[in-house]
Amino acid sequence: MAVNIVPVGADHKLLDRFLKLPFDVYGDDPHVVFPLLGEQKKFFSRQHNPFFDHAGTELWLAMRDGRAVGRIAACVDATSNAHHHEQVGFFGFYEVFDDAEAAEALLRTAADWIAARGMDTMRGPGCFTSNHDCYGLQVAGRFDRPMIGMPYNPRYYEKHFADFGLAGAKDLFAWWMETGGVMPAKMQEMIDRVLERPGLVIRPFDMKHFLAEASLVRELYNRCWSENWGFIPLSDAEFAYMAKDMKSMVDADFMLVAELEGQPVGFALTIPDFNQATQPLRGRLLPFGWLKFLLGKRKILSARCILMGVLPEHRKLGIDMGLVYKTMQSAFAKGITHGECSWILADNRAMNRILEGYGAECYKTYRVYEKKLA
Repeated sequence: MAVNIVPVGADHKLLDRFLKLPFDVYGDDPHVVFPLLGEQKKFFSRQHNPFFDHAGTELWLAMRDGRAVGRIAACVDATSNAHHHEQVGFFGFYEVFDDAEAAEALLRTAADWIAARGMDTMRGPGCFTSNHDCYGLQVAGRFDRPMIGMPYNPRYYEKHFADFGLAGAKDLFAWWMETGGVMPAKMQEMIDRVLERPGLVIRPFDMKHFLAEASLVRELYNRCWSENWGFIPLSDAEFAYMAKDMKSMVDADFMLVAELEGQPVGFALTIPDFNQATQPLRGRLLPFGWLKFLLGKRKILSARCILMGVLPEHRKLGIDMGLVYKTMQSAFAKGITHGECSWILADNRAMNRILEGYGAECYKTYRVYEKKLA
């Protein structure tokens, strides 16, 4: 039977099939972590998620003989295009069986939708943009359970993208670190000099004033990252939406702010790897998932540093080195034995050198693809 591409639109039954398709694609793969279905439905709610205030999106299912065999989404984000002065549409939420016909039809549908909105470039995969989870396609390294917020995919997706004419636009690195290791003497001397710098303080979040602290980090993030590839500024509404969810996930000792002479100049944000606790739930918190999650949460041994930045005018002072060190100390004190720093742009030589100096291993590579559209 031929493949038929069906838009999801506002059909709740089709959205349900869209969200549940990964269960069929991955089956009993021991490494996959299915997203919580309730959280996914909340993400796609145009009434609740302020991302849709500035982004147009569409979802599709690939159907063959009445059975869903693949899915894809496309997005045009006005904020991203205005910031970077480009005409790019994103594709993502890509899941499909190893079916060349379905893959080509899905990618072609997304490309045509993006082009019809005046865009000249198709970029992805993502869910939807670099401000969201699961950005990029893993192409190298350990194909084991991903850390929270990171993608996991079958190897054959690379061929699907290549066959469609998508080419690599940017590689992203994930670094693996052991928290209890002994620093090389030279590295420790450098860290000590940084931390002894007069006027430098690296402190944890004040959770009693969480929103003010989070707002401070948002300001630092926008200033630190504004020139970075893939950066998209967050609106006030998006920031509030993300901060509300983040508060229940963070530990104050994992949220660090660097101050120099009393002025904030950098930050680091690390979260426990909740994937370790949610993986056994297979996407469902009810009826007994909550109990499993709470029990599993106590046994989490890993964490992911998801954001770090230092203001451009202070980047040659080693403050980023101090943030990494303090993060590792906090993690070790909390019983975290290992962690991941991700994602780091492959061409961010300064940060990659720092992590290498700490003895970290670049253990996974993700790729963002692009295709020029006629």
